[in-house]
Amino acid sequence: MNLKDINPTPSSKKMNTLMNSRFGFAIDYNRLTYGKAVALSNSISENLNRIRRSYGAHTAEKNPKYMELLMVRESLNKWLNENQQLMEGELGKSEAILAAKDMVDSLQDMVEKISKMQAEQLPALIDTIRDQIGLEDADQFKNAMTQLLADLASTLGQARETADVSSRQLAGESVASAPTEMPLPSAPTGMEPSDMDMETPDDDFAATDAAAGGPETVGREKR
Repeated sequence: MNLKDINPTPSSKKMNTLMNSRFGFAIDYNRLTYGKAVALSNSISENLNRIRRSYGAHTAEKNPKYMELLMVRESLNKWLNENQQLMEGELGKSEAILAAKDMVDSLQDMVEKISKMQAEQLPALIDTIRDQIGLEDADQFKNAMTQLLADLASTLGQARETADVSSRQLAGESVASAPTEMPLPSAPTGMEPSDMDMETPDDDFAATDAAAGGPETVGREKR
């Protein structure tokens, strides 16, 4: 089998299907984190380079087990590239959600300022008007501003609640209830770099059987 037989730009899913049909194993990407995939790809690259140095590239490429490892690395790198784009998309989404929540915070600041006007600034100002201008003017000002601030507080409060619900929906959060403590998801598992470790080249590539899976191998789907 030669990698040239593969489509020049196959997806990681297609490469996984091809590995399963040709070698009898596939990588379980649902159990593999981005960081572990990077570490595993690097580990495989080190093993491949060690084999090339020991046997020579031409000899190594004739060995099926060597080609298995090479294909696993190519599949991993393809998956990493695909998920890098997803990570960038998620970053842009997160920035948009943060901007939406920032608007909610701004509206909350307005609500608090109006509340402060109602509770502190307006009563003090009315006393000053009563003392410096007159009782009648103070009463007129009180009636006008009390209603104005009440209407404004109600409008801003409703606006803040609407914006909060919208931002939560944008983030995919539940708005029906607000639990005080969210359960933490269990840590995903995947292939460890040690899963692909190979013995010295003296074993004539026999240790590359680890790439083909087994009952103790983690993070692969067997055919």
